[in-house]
Order: sequence, then C-alpha cells, then structure tokens
Amino acid sequence: MAPPLIQLKDIALTFGGTPLLDGVELAVSAGERICLIGRNGSGKSTLLKIVAGLVESDRGERFVQPGATIRYLPQEPDFTGHATTWSYVEAGLGPGDDPYQARYLMEQLGLTGEEDPAHVSGGEARRAALTRVLAPSPDILLLDEPTNHLDLPTIEWLEGDLLARRCALVTISHDRRFLSRLSNATAWLDRGGMRRVERGFDGFEAWRDEVLAEEEREQHKLDRKIVAEEHWLRYGVSGRRKRNVKRLGNLHALRQQRRDYQGTAGKAALAAAEAEKSGSLVIEARNISKAYDGRDVVKDFSIRVQRGDRLGIIGPNGAGKPP
Repeated sequence: MAPPLIQLKDIALTFGGTPLLDGVELAVSAGERICLIGRNGSGKSTLLKIVAGLVESDRGERFVQPGATIRYLPQEPDFTGHATTWSYVEAGLGPGDDPYQARYLMEQLGLTGEEDPAHVSGGEARRAALTRVLAPSPDILLLDEPTNHLDLPTIEWLEGDLLARRCALVTISHDRRFLSRLSNATAWLDRGGMRRVERGFDGFEAWRDEVLAEEEREQHKLDRKIVAEEHWLRYGVSGRRKRNVKRLGNLHALRQQRRDYQGTAGKAALAAAEAEKSGSLVIEARNISKAYDGRDVVKDFSIRVQRGDRLGIIGPNGAGKPP
C-alpha cells in the first residue's frame, strides 16, 4: 500500500472546556476520495482546517509527504486585499502553476476575472474560490461544502472535473448525490472520535446502522453484567474479603464505563408557543417588480402561497432567487 500523502495521529482539540476531537486518526493516500461525515457541530470543518495546517491541535501529530501540494476550499472565501476575482485567483498560484489554466477554468465557470469581490453573488464567490484551488492541480484537495451557492449545471460541471482528476479528495458536503458520485471511502466523525470504512457515501448509512446496533448490544451486555455483579455483592458468599473488595472495584469500574457512554446522539427538548391559525392563505403578492442598475430582476411577478405549500425557487446564479 502506498504511503499516505498526509496523516493525522492522535489529534485532540478542546474548545471551551469540552473536547471536540479526541484521539482522531486520518490518513489520505494518492487517489483516495474520502467523504468526511458527522453531525453539525461535530468538528468536521475544524478537522479539515487541521489537515490543511490552518488550525493547530492541542495534541497529536500531522505529517505531510515532502513535496505534496495541498489546496483548501473554505466555506467562505476571504477576498481581503483583492480588487478583482482574478487577483484573488492569481494569488493562489504557485511558482510553477500555469496562469492560462486558471483563466480557462474561470471561463468554464462563467467568470471574466474583472468582477469586484465586494459585489459578487454567493455563486460567483464560490466559483472564484473553486478556480483558485483547482487551477494549481494539487496532490490533495480539501473541500468544505464545495456545492454551496452553485446552480445545478455548475455542480454537474464540478463533478465531472473532479472525477477526471487523479488527486486525493477529502470532502465535506450536505449534497448526498455529490458525495455518492465522488467518494470511495468514508470517515465518520462521531462523539469526538473517528471511524473509517472503505466504502463511499452510498454504503455509509447501512454500515453506520450496523456499528450503532453493535454498540447498543454491547451496552445491554454491560447492563446485565452490572446487575449480576450487584446481585453477587448482595447475596454472594462473604467469607473472602479480598475477593469481595476486588469485585466491588470491578463494579465501580463497570458503572463508570456505563456513565461514560455518550450514546449515539444528543437529546434536546424544544418548546415554542403557537399562534392561532388565521386562515389558509399565507402570502399573496401581485405584480411585484424589482430592478438593479436598470436591470429587471423580477417583473410583474404574482403568487399565492397556501398554508402547507412547499415551493422551490429555481434559477441560475444571479437570477435573483434570494430575497
């Protein structure tokens, strides 16, 4: 097996007194396509920043193969100090990188390079950030929500481009189809620890359910063992003091193990006051128009929204979908 391009060992990180990561291990070899999975707040983005070398862990080691190149796509690109999108992309090129490739990618993604970062849409900002990380053709791509703000044609283009590349990928995304197409391994960040399976996202949920079911079985066994030990201490033979003390210590250890078990998910109870329903019509709009700098974004738009309706707003980037 080829040595990993990048490897994390025994990574630990604590925020505000609560351990976020504890003993995390991750290795990424050439050509691997790993999707990083975990609940919101489990530390996925933080771990990706540790892989990228942008955040230092409290404990553990980070190893990168000499000469291996890494590019990291953040959720929110920082355009500080750049007057145009081309300036931002160009700043991400290394000495041996081809600026013509960067220009080509910008054109493929519908950018001219002259866009002012202060006035770009979320989709344009995402496409500029993608150009910046894709143009150098790195050995490892670290992508944090790469499909955010992108329309469907651009997502399909991105999938095709990434499938054609030979670089290693570590991806965080809420786009299940994107992960299914691009991953061949899954790293599951769960309760501060890391589990890995050599299956893409398509096989993750079945594997996860097996793991959690086995956990529950082990906890049932532990519960039965605690009950048996408690019964022995109450009703067992009391003639051997040393043996009794040892078994009492074992019982305390079993109880502590049970208390330390965090379960498979956190629990929360939410309550909200409900207003009395006032009718079936929620929104009615007639002949709405909106223009920016003389350009019509919405013209003579009318809509009625009934209670319970679920509407999707579709359109290319820049069409005026957000309110």
